[in-house]
Amino acid sequence: MWIMWNPAECTDEENERWCLLRAMEWGSWPMFMSQPIAPLLMLVWPWPIVVFATVVANVLWAFFIRYNAVVPAMAYWGAFFVRLKWIACPLAACLLYLRGEKLGAAFALFWPWIAAFGQFPAPMVGRIQKMFMRCLGYEPTEENPLS
Repeated sequence: MWIMWNPAECTDEENERWCLLRAMEWGSWPMFMSQPIAPLLMLVWPWPIVVFATVVANVLWAFFIRYNAVVPAMAYWGAFFVRLKWIACPLAACLLYLRGEKLGAAFALFWPWIAAFGQFPAPMVGRIQKMFMRCLGYEPTEENPLS
């Protein structure tokens, strides 16, 4: 059985921090998830196409999904999936460099940093965090309004 974040086993502060981290990722989910994927796609397609497609996906996400729904399970597993960037980025960069694509290799190697600054339009992280908090069962109160 897959174990996911269990808010009942954590303090309020830990749950709040977990929701904050997942909200930062969710705000630009396509850009965040592209960290291990985009460098590998650069092996198949030219880097400008990969960059353009990722930016377009991120803008569409921002306008149609970002504030309409959160999926804690996706956010939980996405944080683990993205760690594959430590394998994918150097591997793709090495292969691109060996093919003589030096600029593409640089984009592949530094993609996690490029993706970190590619959050357009900028997300309202607090709003998304409150959506995650509601999913964990937190309700708004007078002392802590979630809305």
